[in-house]
Amino acid sequence: MGRVEDRLEPGERVIFRTGLHPMTFSGAVSMAVFVALVVVLLIRHNDLPQATEVEIAVVGALVVALGFVPGLLRWRRTAFLVTERRLLVTSGTFRRHGTTASLAPNVIEQEGGVAGRMLDHGTVTVVGDDGEPLGVSHVARARELVEAVRTQARRASSGRRGSATP
Repeated sequence: MGRVEDRLEPGERVIFRTGLHPMTFSGAVSMAVFVALVVVLLIRHNDLPQATEVEIAVVGALVVALGFVPGLLRWRRTAFLVTERRLLVTSGTFRRHGTTASLAPNVIEQEGGVAGRMLDHGTVTVVGDDGEPLGVSHVARARELVEAVRTQARRASSGRRGSATP
């Protein structure tokens, strides 16, 4: 599955776009701090040869770098696009998952808690047209995404009602 933009129909216009918040990396940062603490304590409190200290530091740096890989992949591969007609979502770390949802006010939910409100991110659950829910955490601008979907759903439903009248 390619980029989410490749799934747009001809003439379909993107109204709102968002991805993941930098909070996606909170787990990797926590792990990096822990690994750095272990490396410092190992080197500081043991009488080790210089070569061994360098090896410990290099292995710690590699562990930290590898800890960031899943978050980076997920951050680059997750996107939410609101168009005039639908919501397109792709997410995933190693394998991409995508869904398309018709614009309806009840299709999308957002929860973020206190930290989410302060940092403007949250968990978004989208029920796709296939009926399968797709939950994505640490979505940037989650409130704006929910509002964009609801606003576009109101516009689309009022446009359909207006065109049905003679």
